[in-house]
Amino acid sequence: MSKYLFLLLLIPFYCAHANTLDLTKYDTDVAALLREYQGQDVNSRPVLPSVLVFNESEQASTYVDFKRGLILVETRSKAQLKQAVVQVLLTQIDPKVIDAQTAQDFGLISNKKKPFFWGQIRDQESKPIEFEWRASRYADYLVNNSQKINSRFRVAIYMVKNHSKIASGKYINFARNSGQKHGINTDLIMAIIETESAFNPLARSRSNALGLMQIKANTAGRDYFSLVKGYKHTPSSAYLYDPEKNIEVGTAYLKILSSRYLSGIHHPKKREYAVISSYNGGAGNLWKSLDSRGNRTKALARINKMTVSEFYWFLTHRHHRQETRNYLKKVSSKQKKYL
Repeated sequence: MSKYLFLLLLIPFYCAHANTLDLTKYDTDVAALLREYQGQDVNSRPVLPSVLVFNESEQASTYVDFKRGLILVETRSKAQLKQAVVQVLLTQIDPKVIDAQTAQDFGLISNKKKPFFWGQIRDQESKPIEFEWRASRYADYLVNNSQKINSRFRVAIYMVKNHSKIASGKYINFARNSGQKHGINTDLIMAIIETESAFNPLARSRSNALGLMQIKANTAGRDYFSLVKGYKHTPSSAYLYDPEKNIEVGTAYLKILSSRYLSGIHHPKKREYAVISSYNGGAGNLWKSLDSRGNRTKALARINKMTVSEFYWFLTHRHHRQETRNYLKKVSSKQKKYL
C-alpha cells in the first residue's frame, strides 16, 4: 500500500476547490491550516517547511502540520479514512530508507521500530500507539466520530501539548555531537531546527532548502564540503534529508558564518545574534542593514560600538528584511528551552 503513497509538498486537494470550501464548518486550527492554501495557485502559495501534504489519490488527503501539532485526514469513504489514519499512526517517515525524491516508501511500517509519531500522538485512553491493533482501534474511534464536510469524511488528530519536546528528543544527540565538533551551542542548533522546520525531517521550501535545518545544497552545502571537508561537492537531496547529516552540515555552516563571514565582531553574544540573522538573511544583508553601501568594515565598526542590547534591538527593528527581524526573535526565544 505505502509504495503508492506520493509525497506532495504543499499541493493540496483544496486548491481545486478554493471557491467552494466552507471553512466555517472546520475547527479553528484546521481552518487556519486550510486557509493558508485556499485560493492560491501552486506558484504563488507560500511554502511552509513545517507542513507536509500526502496524497494517495484524489480520493484521500493527509496533512501533517508539525508546528501546530495537527494531522488532518480526509477521504471519500470511511473505509479509506480508517486505512489512511492507521497508516499515518504507524508510519516510520525515515529519510534514511525512503526515496526522498518521490517518497514512494512513505508509510513504511516496521514491527521492529516504534512509529515516527510514537508519544506525540496518544489514543482515546491516552496511550502511545506502537502496534497495529492499537492503531486500528484508535482509527475506529476517530472514524466513528468523524465529520462529513464537502462530500469528504474528515478527522483531525491532535498531537500532545509537548509534541515539540518529544520530537526534539529524536535529534538532540545529533545536535550535541555536531555542536561539540564545531564549537556551536546545542541550544542554538535546536532553536534553529525548531524555527526552520518544526522538526519535520522532510521539510522543503520553495527555494529548495531541505531538511531539518533547511540547507540549500548549492550554498551552505557547497560551503560545508569546500571549507570543512576540503573538496568541492554539492550534496544531494537524499543526503540533506538524512537528519544526522543535515544537522552536521547546518551546524558546520553556523561555524563558517561565525569564524569566516562574520569574523571581526568581538563580543560573542553579538556575534551569535549576527550568526542567527545571517543564517536567515545572509551576511551581505547584515552589512547592508548597517551601511547603505554594504561596506563590511564600516558595518563592523558600528556593531562593535553597540552594546549587546543595542545590537539586538537594531537587528529586530532595523534589519532591512522583516523576515530576518522576526527570525532572530523566534530563535533567541526558543534557545532557553534547550539550555
